[in-house]
Amino acid sequence: MLDTIQDKIRIRTMASDDAAVLLKWMTDTRVLEFYEGRDKRYTPELIQEDFFEEDEEDGGNVIKVILEYDGKPIGYGQIYGITGEVYEEYGYENRNETVYGIDQFIGEPDYWNRGIGTEYLKLVLQFLLEEKQADAVIMDPHQDNARAIKCYQKTGFRIIKSLPEHELHEGAMRDCYLMEYRYQGR
Repeated sequence: MLDTIQDKIRIRTMASDDAAVLLKWMTDTRVLEFYEGRDKRYTPELIQEDFFEEDEEDGGNVIKVILEYDGKPIGYGQIYGITGEVYEEYGYENRNETVYGIDQFIGEPDYWNRGIGTEYLKLVLQFLLEEKQADAVIMDPHQDNARAIKCYQKTGFRIIKSLPEHELHEGAMRDCYLMEYRYQGR
């Protein structure tokens, strides 16, 4: 279970009563523009399926979290260990490394552009180093998501390579970047 607080930011393991706020976020076109796509229609049932049911492929390997600011839920994240085929997909040759992937979004647009995402990532990176002994953390944002890329770079992520036509988003294959945070000395 993850529960860490720093100043006004708290990251905690997602709970079943978070379904309502997830539905609010996943029906906001401003959020969907960057996460999942505006063409995806979320219902309470789809929220349960996508966010709460364990995916057989991940084998329970995903930590799903809620980001709170000053006690208010404002975002979602997922943290997962990288395994075999993803190592190959991203071109990682050293399978002895402990590499984690992360995905996240701030679901309350009033909290965008306030540095909260950067502080959230710092807490996640600290958690992964201390609790999971990670060597590196990766993510794959869309190349046209300049705000997210700038946030990730401020946190110490760097672009490793381009991933052409990597993700289906709003009916088209989108180019992404593979971004990596590498812990010093690892």
